[in-house]
Amino acid sequence: MQVHLQHRPLRAAAGRGRCAVPAPFSGHATPRQQQQRVAMCHAAAQLQMRDVIEMLIDKKDLTEPQAEQTLTSLLDEFSPEQAAAFLVLLRAKGETPSEIAGLAKAMLERGVRVNVGQPVVDIVGTGGDGIGSVNISTGASVVAAAGGARVAKHGSRSVSSLCGSADVIEALGVAVELGPEGVAGCVREAGIGFMYAPTYHPAMRMLRGVRGALKVRTAINMLGPLLNPAHAEYGLVGVYSTDISHLMADSLLRLGVRKALVVHSAGLDELTPMAPADVVEVVAGGRANHYTLDPQKLGIPRCKVEDLAGGDAALNASILRDVFGGARGAVADALNLNAGVALAAAQVVATPADGVALAQEVQRAGKAGDVLKKWIESSQKHASAEAVAKR
Repeated sequence: MQVHLQHRPLRAAAGRGRCAVPAPFSGHATPRQQQQRVAMCHAAAQLQMRDVIEMLIDKKDLTEPQAEQTLTSLLDEFSPEQAAAFLVLLRAKGETPSEIAGLAKAMLERGVRVNVGQPVVDIVGTGGDGIGSVNISTGASVVAAAGGARVAKHGSRSVSSLCGSADVIEALGVAVELGPEGVAGCVREAGIGFMYAPTYHPAMRMLRGVRGALKVRTAINMLGPLLNPAHAEYGLVGVYSTDISHLMADSLLRLGVRKALVVHSAGLDELTPMAPADVVEVVAGGRANHYTLDPQKLGIPRCKVEDLAGGDAALNASILRDVFGGARGAVADALNLNAGVALAAAQVVATPADGVALAQEVQRAGKAGDVLKKWIESSQKHASAEAVAKR
């Protein structure tokens, strides 16, 4: 692949004010003069795309603003060749938390914001584990909502698996492509809402082709959990490899989370009863805490990978409905484990053990099924209202 690097300046992210008007200018210049001086100030601070590529070739890290401005520029004047060069060289150098946070900020700046009006948690994974399990994080989100958490779930349809979060939620009867007010309404009324990624991050479509053509993991594979449109203050974030656990955790802190747990267990980007999990826990203003979490110590028995197997959207929805209605077994254990730890992450309960106990109680009583019913009713009501408003 030939890469032709255009010699053009990187654009600063809109609205982030990285180059302020000097004080002497602010009171005595005309509006036009102030605009010209701001433009000059920005131009002096801007890198050229060629400079960024050279920095990465030389294994030099980008600052957070540089990473943000680079992606902003790429998305403003999209070049697949330049995007591929940037992502591959970043991967070859090794991404830093500053760089990942900068990229995430560039995407969030272009995305659609959801204002829920209260702290929310997201249970989400990077994907890419390739095991084909049932939708554990999606099911755990419903159980966590039944336990008292406010959940703003961010996800999409299947890319590499048979069934993505949007696929199974839709099969359960939930309207998945709601606007911001509809999502916020679902969170208020049912305790859970879903934000369909392509609706809230349309700019990601431009990178999809590059991601597919490269066929290697890059920073784009890590961005999903960092792009919650409701800016979730709490998170249970699964990663495809422990190699990126600290990178993800530090990036989350830079984006302003209050508390998050980054987890990986037995090849899965989520907690699983199959084996102990590697956990990196971060709290705003504190240091990362790296430890092992054994589900058996929380009262969750071991299972095998085939016990968690899923299929298409219809099958996975059927499995989840049974669990929401109170069914027991390995899938219920997996959902209760993840929901329980998420309840602790969201500070609904004090400890993961308390969270798992609460999750088991509400799941076995069928309260997750009650939440699903409310969610379906709420989402369909808001979908109908949005359809009427568009006429």
